[in-house]
Amino acid sequence: MTVAVTDALIAFYARCEQLWQTQDYLPQQEFDPEWDSPCFIADSSSRQLLAGHKAWLPVKRDGVTSFSNIESALSIDLDPQLADFFGGYFSDHMPASFNGEIIELVQVWSSDDFLRLQENMIAHLMMKKTLKQSPTLFIASCADDMQIIALDNVSGEVVRETLGKGIVEVLAADLASFIDQLTPVLLEK
Repeated sequence: MTVAVTDALIAFYARCEQLWQTQDYLPQQEFDPEWDSPCFIADSSSRQLLAGHKAWLPVKRDGVTSFSNIESALSIDLDPQLADFFGGYFSDHMPASFNGEIIELVQVWSSDDFLRLQENMIAHLMMKKTLKQSPTLFIASCADDMQIIALDNVSGEVVRETLGKGIVEVLAADLASFIDQLTPVLLEK
């Protein structure tokens, strides 16, 4: 992993955990044995949880995974920031504020979820090619379902994109700079 993206993610997770502690909050997810995750806390029974839910926290993966299968299948070199961002940790999606706007940082919940992410990334890149637009790699969702936050695969910048129309603005020079600007938020309590 690149130190910058790794450090930015670790710092963001620390800001999330600090917020959770000050609000006496622990994130939880409905438990489905078919959609298990290493993020689930083994013994979370002593905490106040919704029925059928388990507490979870982001967890470091054993090794960083790559997107070489996508690169081979589509004959494209992907920005290494992508593997750094999605390949080092497991976590549920993380709500955050960016310049006052609530977004949801896309994260990978499990190895199965990583495979699903790769399929969605391939579909997104194929759509971009069909539309003859610069390739982007989604990293966050916006309140407006027609917009996403993405990594521009050519410049390495983090951009806002309107689906079907392309890039509408540059948000940060790189992924680490973007993550450093995020403020964690609680969407539910």
